[in-house]
Amino acid sequence: MERDLAPSLRVSWGAVDPRPIASLACTVTLGLACAAAVSCTTVDPGPNFVVADETFDPDFFFCHVEPEVLFAKKCGPGDPGDNNTCHFNASAVSGMALLNHAPVDCGGGDRPVSRAQVGAGSPAQGNLQSASLVMSRDVLTAPIYVRPLGNAHPRAIFAANDPAVDVLRRWAQK
Repeated sequence: MERDLAPSLRVSWGAVDPRPIASLACTVTLGLACAAAVSCTTVDPGPNFVVADETFDPDFFFCHVEPEVLFAKKCGPGDPGDNNTCHFNASAVSGMALLNHAPVDCGGGDRPVSRAQVGAGSPAQGNLQSASLVMSRDVLTAPIYVRPLGNAHPRAIFAANDPAVDVLRRWAQK
């Protein structure tokens, strides 16, 4: 039974064309997928989680940061009373595990004399990677600076006016 209306308004009570329904279902599904993608939230990875999205000058690290900060401040072995609970003991620290090795020979300059000392897989390269994870271009927010001040660290390693801070600040700019 059809009513006598304009062709665009005619309604037929016979078979229903499924194409508009399928099109609507696809549109709704796509809309929900987009809404789900936009409404995702971030996951808190916990305290002191840092992903190094910067690359810092490795030569400056080998010739200045490692000897003048990490080794000079005994970040690896700690002081005698620390009972080997510092950064040479990877199971004792939550970040910046360090490897003990002879200082890289920079000949008093800003570049290692021999690249063999700092090649892939070397202890110096491992220390660079560990330190880079806790470094930031804004040194005042970098865990490598903030924690040794005594914040979330077993003891204060240096004060904010220590020369080691200037070394870290210079590395952040390189």
